[in-house]
Amino acid sequence: MSRLRHRRTIGRRTFLTLATGVAAGFANQSMRSSPVVAQNSKHTVTIWCHFAGTNYEIFQRYVTAFNQATPDVEIKSVSYGPSEILPKYLAAVAAGAPPDIFHAPGYVPPDFAHNGVIIPLDEKVKLDPTTLKNFDPITIYDGQRYGVPVNGGLGAMCYNLELFEKAGLDTRNLPETWDDLIASAEKISHLGDNQWGLMLGNQPGLPTAQVYWTFLICAGGDLVTPDGKASAFNSDAGLADAVNKLQISPRKAYSDVQAWSEWGTNKIGSVLLYPVFTANILATKIRSATAPSLKKVQRGAHFAGNYWTISSASKNQEAAAKFCQWWAQPSISGRWAGESGGIPNSQAAIDDPGFKAFLAKNPLGQAFLDAIPFARPFPGVIGLPAIIQITSEMVQAAVLGGEPPKAALSKAAARVDSELKRAQKG
Repeated sequence: MSRLRHRRTIGRRTFLTLATGVAAGFANQSMRSSPVVAQNSKHTVTIWCHFAGTNYEIFQRYVTAFNQATPDVEIKSVSYGPSEILPKYLAAVAAGAPPDIFHAPGYVPPDFAHNGVIIPLDEKVKLDPTTLKNFDPITIYDGQRYGVPVNGGLGAMCYNLELFEKAGLDTRNLPETWDDLIASAEKISHLGDNQWGLMLGNQPGLPTAQVYWTFLICAGGDLVTPDGKASAFNSDAGLADAVNKLQISPRKAYSDVQAWSEWGTNKIGSVLLYPVFTANILATKIRSATAPSLKKVQRGAHFAGNYWTISSASKNQEAAAKFCQWWAQPSISGRWAGESGGIPNSQAAIDDPGFKAFLAKNPLGQAFLDAIPFARPFPGVIGLPAIIQITSEMVQAAVLGGEPPKAALSKAAARVDSELKRAQKG
């Protein structure tokens, strides 16, 4: 974890650099405002979130419940797509008019804490004592917590049991190692034309970086050096072989959502899945199973999630903190995670009846909980948004651009080293 110095200003160049790390590959969502409840003597708190579709509708129900329970605070929410919320927030901060609460997607940018864009929350919000420790590296900077976990998220493997059986594979013994996965994926890919044993996102942005980080952890690697000042991933790329050498994945541009959305074609043997999409997999009626991610040197998974942060420019910080404190309750996080498909933010929330009811109805859910002990978030270093973008571009260059993996790794490492030096200067 980097030691950070707090600043109260942030320059336009920093905004533009941070914006390059925004995840791509999700459809933009149009802006929608929550209903306004007219009452007197209220502090109005604006939240910018990236929940969309059904999850935004669910979130609106929680907003309504909070507004009814808290007479002196009214929450108004606005929804943006995950790929657009960060640049819009940066522009709003630059203009001096950010929302009170910013919903950080996937991770809390360390640069925000470093530059005083968001405030520390230790004195304003008390988390449950059983809050998952996985959140700490990406929410605590310089000894202070800057993000309140909304819910967690991590990747696990999802397997098409019907294709496993068709390929003569034992569905009682799902892959445990990279070699197991490759062997099963080759058999499934040989079943017919346009049949693929493995599908992984490969477009620049957060989802592809998450996939790369997962496999890098499993291989015993790391993104950056322990002091956070240089890259550490310049080793065997591995992922390009699935497409160009082994031919168990299509040579086609895919976001992770597109890969998951094609599960219903019954042409895909396995994917790296996040829990929010388990409902989509179940809806296909294809017999499927999940299991913790594969082992090479060790087991590993990328730990993501969603986080509430409070803008330093907010004039309603205390009212915003009331909402964050309300959300931190295990009964709220447990029910929310169950309804939305996330990982609860604490063990107490995992044990909440609201989440237990969800788990009883979703046979794919347990594998994600089983992966919590070895799931790691991105390293909390200044310059992380650029690292995410650069490594995802590296994957695309090797997988789709035909660039030799070693060359792609070397170029990406040099870019990351340069960006870390620039971002951490002074």
